[in-house]
Amino acid sequence: RARALALLEREGVCIFGGLVREEVLREVREALEPTLLKLAAKLEESGQRLSEEVKEEFGLVRAPPVGDGKTNVHFDEYESDEHAAMERLARESQFERIVSTYTGRETTLYEAGCSITTPGGEGMEWHRDGTEGEVTVLMALSDVSEDQGVVGVIPGSHKDAKLEKLEEDELTEKDDHKAVWYAYRGGAPMMIDARTQHSVKNNVSGETRCILWYIYN
Repeated sequence: RARALALLEREGVCIFGGLVREEVLREVREALEPTLLKLAAKLEESGQRLSEEVKEEFGLVRAPPVGDGKTNVHFDEYESDEHAAMERLARESQFERIVSTYTGRETTLYEAGCSITTPGGEGMEWHRDGTEGEVTVLMALSDVSEDQGVVGVIPGSHKDAKLEKLEEDELTEKDDHKAVWYAYRGGAPMMIDARTQHSVKNNVSGETRCILWYIYN
């Protein structure tokens, strides 16, 4: 874990393989994936907008669209079994403790949700999530193929960073080697310093991509 934290410090990103126990991953997957896939079907049926009735049925407090074919869903933190499963995953995998060690101060979970990108849905342009002392944890419950949309990061971009988007023309073909791309492996959380530039490719597959995300500060 010390080596992983050193990598996070140096590069602004690290994938923690083996952090989530298989038993926990299996139980959280069973609690979450069926619901996320049902929500994906509802999104496709309804033109990517969930009605208030559907939100209530699935225990959602919010479901804002964040792109064409891409929606963030927020489960009720008090009454939702799905949110309880997400909290268990974070707690038993010690996300908060790792982030606190990295930042050098006590941090807490600020927000958690799931990103659903249906087939043909768009990714995200290069951006930063926040400022110093904030960390984003991203994780898939099952393996994600390259066609479903890989996540890209620019190692070291958290250093001396300002909270601003990286314009497309700033990342030219000549500089493309700066970006490292990763196809999510189920149960392997990626921790990103919120200042690190990252993006996501479009989902050009016929399968839905579901990513859990946690924000700590």
